[in-house]
Amino acid sequence: MKIRTLPIVLAVVILGFTGAIIAAKANKPPEPPRPGVEQSDHGREHVDSKKYGGDQPPTSGAHANPVSWGVYDTEVRDDQLVHNMEHGGIYISYQPSLPKDQVDKLTRLLSAPFANPKFQPTKIVLAPRATNKSPIELSSWRRSETLLAYDQQKIEDYVARNLGKSPEPLAR
Repeated sequence: MKIRTLPIVLAVVILGFTGAIIAAKANKPPEPPRPGVEQSDHGREHVDSKKYGGDQPPTSGAHANPVSWGVYDTEVRDDQLVHNMEHGGIYISYQPSLPKDQVDKLTRLLSAPFANPKFQPTKIVLAPRATNKSPIELSSWRRSETLLAYDQQKIEDYVARNLGKSPEPLAR
């Protein structure tokens, strides 16, 4: 008799566990909107070209090979940065005229070895960008936010909520 009851007990336990998981997900409040403005989808075609024709700064579109994650003191090509964002990364760009103290704050916040635990994994590129319309631009896949000045809280929130929100978030 005990051998016959074991499958029934296991089935009841499994069904109960599955039901609890489904109920927990159903009762979970919706996630609040992510920071930034949603941008148009310009596709994600891989190309050899060095020309980019989408959003400025980029958030999607045809693109070349990605750049290495990290902090740059020179401009990085838009077509490469799109690939980084396709992999779930964040691109933070700033006008070259941004005051040095703000550039230093950005660099300290985002530089290797990316000690800030809020930014794990470390899929961030920081670079100057002469064509920025705002002093600081935060960009991720099909999303962007502009800042008039350094704002650590807004940067941390944008990175934490947009990191990995892309078509290929597990790619390096």
